[in-house]
Amino acid sequence: MLLASDLLTTAILGPWVPPAKAAARRQQVYLSLVHWYEAAKFMPHKPELRDAALFSPSIKEVRKYARVRQETWRSDWPVTRHSVLIAGLGMLALQRPEMELRTCPIDVVKAGLASMQLPERFVDTCLERFAVWRRAPRICVFGADVAPSSAVGGRMAKLLAPMPNWTLVTTCNRKTAWRVHDWALAHYIPVDYLGTPSERASRPLAAAVIAASDQVVVFEERKQKRFDHVLQTAKALKRKIALELYDAGAEPATQLTIA
Repeated sequence: MLLASDLLTTAILGPWVPPAKAAARRQQVYLSLVHWYEAAKFMPHKPELRDAALFSPSIKEVRKYARVRQETWRSDWPVTRHSVLIAGLGMLALQRPEMELRTCPIDVVKAGLASMQLPERFVDTCLERFAVWRRAPRICVFGADVAPSSAVGGRMAKLLAPMPNWTLVTTCNRKTAWRVHDWALAHYIPVDYLGTPSERASRPLAAAVIAASDQVVVFEERKQKRFDHVLQTAKALKRKIALELYDAGAEPATQLTIA
């Protein structure tokens, strides 16, 4: 069972993102949920400050680091901070299942957050949304790396409109649909990674991703059968399937924008 005292002393592996002044993605270690919360005040516009915050040796120091740089916080922080805290709790729940964050009483989670000294009304609102996230679907996406942006954006917008809380299940190799991944991160959707960056895309890995998901979204060019094995596996596992077909020669894949 989760101990309230563990919630702010457990490290989190952050999402796969490029560090400041580098192109290659990596997972950075956040020493605590507070480090995640404070560093997010500089995401994504000040990656160098985000990364520097991670070197703060304690909760007290990372709070001080962020506080003295308040003029550089993201301008929408009062609106975004709810999603940031929920995403941090979600990442802990995914990475540390032994803490039982997905099933323990919400009051236990609230007790664990107490020393963050956040307004009680704000915490209660976050925990209401976190409780919804705990029951929300886990979604994986195939084919979005090459599908036209209009097809991906339209399908994902329609699919996600009724579900603001969900989890993206994905690989983290060169075949990963990083634009969907990055869009999800921009909205602070928790991400559950399977495989490693060096692991090649394969049918066993795809099957593992499907097995870890509740819903499978597939983008396929008409008259092609690139993802037949994905559809077959998803049907065999009785996963909900959303298939989006697009025509050859459609607009190329670009940066994804979903309203």
